[in-house]
Amino acid sequence: MYIYYDKDLDYVEIFFKKEENYLIPFEDNDQIGEFRANKNDAIIGYSIENLIDNFDSLSFLTPYQKLSIIIKKYRIQRGKTQQEIADELGMKLLPYQRLESGENNPTLKTILKVKEIFPEIDLNKIAS
Repeated sequence: MYIYYDKDLDYVEIFFKKEENYLIPFEDNDQIGEFRANKNDAIIGYSIENLIDNFDSLSFLTPYQKLSIIIKKYRIQRGKTQQEIADELGMKLLPYQRLESGENNPTLKTILKVKEIFPEIDLNKIAS
């Protein structure tokens, strides 16, 4: 999963696959949209404006995907590198990069360490 986050706009783009695409806004929330593949209309990603305001509306994402997005958001907002956060978590860079990109499912121990580093993360919102 590729995640792009713009801290000035609190805007995120999530792509599961990189290919030619177009954006369709959600009918009930024009701040959230689906990226669809040009060749077959399959959903290959999402765009979300005002991430924090719309976080409760992200039920179409798994808890691991939501955790990855929010970790990246708070890391970028703090001006930290992936290596700095990996060091704070006591893990090597590659496992951290996989955590932030949603490529691996974290253990409970890792989730609790993430919560220590980013106390503003609401695990209830991630789990719902």
